[in-house]
Amino acid sequence: MAHLGAVRRWEIYWVDLEPSVGSEQGGERRPAVVVSNDGFNRHFDVVTVVPMTKREGKKRQVYSFEVLAPDLVGTGYESILMPQQVRTISKRRLLERTAALDDESIQIDLENRLLEHLGIDFE
Repeated sequence: MAHLGAVRRWEIYWVDLEPSVGSEQGGERRPAVVVSNDGFNRHFDVVTVVPMTKREGKKRQVYSFEVLAPDLVGTGYESILMPQQVRTISKRRLLERTAALDDESIQIDLENRLLEHLGIDFE
């Protein structure tokens, strides 16, 4: 069942990213953090999210362009935020709100990794 309420930046949702193609992050129930701004989120039927994955059981490293965060969704596992997988999705893909990313240092780190990924430089 899709989430029907307001959607705000830095909220974390369980999302349905199926169908996926190739190396896209997929899954019928994957956590993702909303990164689009609240003005956009209020006026459009889509939101921009950064998918997350748990670190537990992963043999791969956490890459310098990713962000490692403590348990954000109540699973007991550290999370890897993957800005290289940023995507805009329909709000109908939002299943349920699970938490909010309140740690400002992680927010800033994620913003910086997104800017790097998109090649945006403010000098």
